[in-house]
Amino acid sequence: MSYLHAPRLVFTGDFLSDVSTVNNDTAHYNNATFQPNFQDPGKGATNGWWNPEGGAVFDFQNCAVRQIFLPDGTTQTSQSDDIIIGQAVVGAEGRPTGKMVDLDPDAQMFSALWCVQLRICTANGDLLFKGDITTTSFRDLQMRQLDGGKSNGQPLGASWTSVITNIEWGVLAEQSAFLKTLRATTQNNTLAINMNPFGYYYNHNDGRFSLGRIIGSIGPYFEGEPLTFAPARRLYGINYTPSARSTFFSTSNFLVEPDSKRVSIDFGASFPVADSVGTVTYKQDLRLAVSKVPQTGVASRQTPTFYINPNDFIEIGTLDYQSDPNWLNQTGGIASFSNLPDATMAALSNSQLLLITPSTSQPGQFAIIAREAIDGLVARADNFIQRLDDGQSVNIDFYAYQWGNLLPNTSISITLDPATPDTPVGPQNPISELYGNNFPAEGLTFDGQISTNQQGKAQMLLTGNAIYSPRVYIDGQIYFITYQTATVDQAFGTEQVVVHLRDYFQEIANPVWSDISEMMIQYSNLYPIMSKYVVNLADPAALAEKKKILIFAFSRDINDTMHMPVTRDLSSTKRNTILNWLNNPQIAPKTVVRSEAREARTANPVAPGTALTDKQTRYREAVKAKNGSFPGFSATNDLFENL
Repeated sequence: MSYLHAPRLVFTGDFLSDVSTVNNDTAHYNNATFQPNFQDPGKGATNGWWNPEGGAVFDFQNCAVRQIFLPDGTTQTSQSDDIIIGQAVVGAEGRPTGKMVDLDPDAQMFSALWCVQLRICTANGDLLFKGDITTTSFRDLQMRQLDGGKSNGQPLGASWTSVITNIEWGVLAEQSAFLKTLRATTQNNTLAINMNPFGYYYNHNDGRFSLGRIIGSIGPYFEGEPLTFAPARRLYGINYTPSARSTFFSTSNFLVEPDSKRVSIDFGASFPVADSVGTVTYKQDLRLAVSKVPQTGVASRQTPTFYINPNDFIEIGTLDYQSDPNWLNQTGGIASFSNLPDATMAALSNSQLLLITPSTSQPGQFAIIAREAIDGLVARADNFIQRLDDGQSVNIDFYAYQWGNLLPNTSISITLDPATPDTPVGPQNPISELYGNNFPAEGLTFDGQISTNQQGKAQMLLTGNAIYSPRVYIDGQIYFITYQTATVDQAFGTEQVVVHLRDYFQEIANPVWSDISEMMIQYSNLYPIMSKYVVNLADPAALAEKKKILIFAFSRDINDTMHMPVTRDLSSTKRNTILNWLNNPQIAPKTVVRSEAREARTANPVAPGTALTDKQTRYREAVKAKNGSFPGFSATNDLFENL
């Protein structure tokens, strides 16, 4: 993708993510069983979890530009080379910070950034440039920390890919040769950005609670590219590490530039680190190579390692990371190899890239740490996270690539995942019945087969239909839609479009408190920061007193940082009903006759206890690993133990 094209810059530092955690637990949405202690801090999945008073704030902290990469293949790291190096990367000025929120308690693997502004400034606050990061949800969650997150509690990392729009170039930008080149190269006054968060602190340790590490890369944007993923070639980890019961180097993007005879690979999201701040302490000999023979290996306990003979690959070069423990923070994990031989470039045009290391158990052989996708095929949906009201339609954009080139006439199959069962109250689920997902099937309408056009792009029209409280106390339903081409690489698996379809609700023009009380009490339960520091959302008199500020917030556009609710999970008809009440608060109960009939709740078509699919089981385990409810991760003492 263009964030890997030159000219590009790398910034690193910390990010603040003050997310609320009461809403991590689906059962907490049930007003009837909610308890006051669910707003107290707890360990793991107890009480209100690890940050019940979070406000969904996202911001950059202690971030700075570390280096720039130029079109001629040179790297600059000193401010004497260019004024932009060393300058601060910060968030918004004169407006509230951006937000980080999940799609839904049943869809916590796609945390999204909303309304985040990025500025690069001098220490005196003089602007080089600023812009708005288009809303994006993270992908490619993978294991990062070899210590198992011992101090911080979260050893995983992920990636946000987006574009920066509404760019304003500061006066000082004219003093930066890099920025002048970047501005001349990019299109539509838009920039590409990729950010890799990791090392997040659930734990109150090291003075870093609610902080994490972030690695960012900014480069030119080219018209027609997707907005939320890199149209790059992909490297998948296939070496299973028994002590971690996991695979490292799981997913990495790379770019092949024939004109520059260059390969640039981004390990910023995948390079294993010793701790939460990105220290690299091992010295393994890691090399990039091009395979002469197809590689299809998939990591497993049964076959943890795959090997290759030196005669079967063309070596590109060795990763130069061992001399500096801070290598990842300085370079962003991006390594470029320029001026490659013609034979190497020719091989790369239709053969797989490999990450390899000399084997200790098989002398003369090399162990394959990661390999490119089978046949160089990559197919991904762009706007893959959707919030829909009934009757609303949206086009989902799909792109297919082979060896980095857009692939026309490629069929993509699209299927709704099976419904998941309800979970009755029991020893493992003591608070409230939990309701399944992916039903009713008629809640969504879409074609089951699409094909890319001559530009390698396809669209799926997705329409939300009326549904009636399938999850009883949680608005709407979560649908997982799996898509795939004819070739599915099991080293990566399939991906999904994920939809929150809101319940059918008819707007009420003159509501009374009882018409909105269930909604407002639920928000009061889930987000105690509001009731403790702004207004008690469960108290109609308090709401009436603060109605002006609430009318302002509930009437903001969804892309406004002041939008309420911050989770952006309320249908327009429900928000309008709340606004109607705020404009004319009717607190005293009175008899109101409603003409509309209430539809019966949509029943789950599968029985409790029905087994989940393997993919659904892995997803639930991954959610626990991501949200802090997993009991703990093992440390990896020897990353390359089975080679």
